[in-house]
Amino acid sequence: MKVELIAFDVAGTTLNDGGVVISSFQNAFKRSEPDLWGHKANKLTQYAFETMGQSKIEVFKALLGDEERARLAVEEFESAYFDLISIEGVSPIAGVNELFAALREKGIKIALTTGFSRKTLNLIIKKAGWEYLIDFSVTPEEAGAGRPSPLMLQKCAEGLGVSSATTVIAVGDTMADMQAGVAYGAGRVVGVLTGTHSQTQLFEAGATSVIHSAAEIQTLI
Repeated sequence: MKVELIAFDVAGTTLNDGGVVISSFQNAFKRSEPDLWGHKANKLTQYAFETMGQSKIEVFKALLGDEERARLAVEEFESAYFDLISIEGVSPIAGVNELFAALREKGIKIALTTGFSRKTLNLIIKKAGWEYLIDFSVTPEEAGAGRPSPLMLQKCAEGLGVSSATTVIAVGDTMADMQAGVAYGAGRVVGVLTGTHSQTQLFEAGATSVIHSAAEIQTLI
């Protein structure tokens, strides 16, 4: 397989954030929907795990059934996540920085896709030291939709002048990542086990391969 681009998810795939996503989700509900959180905390948290990787606005809309309430909850989520990583920091998954450097040497483009806002993604990129290691990054707002839609992958490929979807490898730790890769028609859709969903779940969602960590991606090229 000719590989022009590898598009990676962020949290749980290339970034170890120590569970900050779930903590931020919980904080968002406590702040924006205290009454609902008070009697449905476990159910809401479970849904957050199940839908990990999907666009945050869509997750909150599904839970709250109201666009305005969902928007306010997303703002609280982003604020909580931004504050937590500003204080506690984040770190790349072991071996990912070395992988990025090796891919650049091979002439393979590197893109990041995420469910976060641009402000949060830029902070992550800075704290992880990826400013000069990646070629492109995209958020749901910039692409028009988040996962499981393929639009972020399409945006990456267009932005980097990729010739065909079959030359793209999509990598992620969630079922939504796999579904987006399949919908896009990526040449390979690779699941990793450093994040949210299990090997069985990733294969069920369309993974063509499942590996322990994104750092092992070179074994598939």
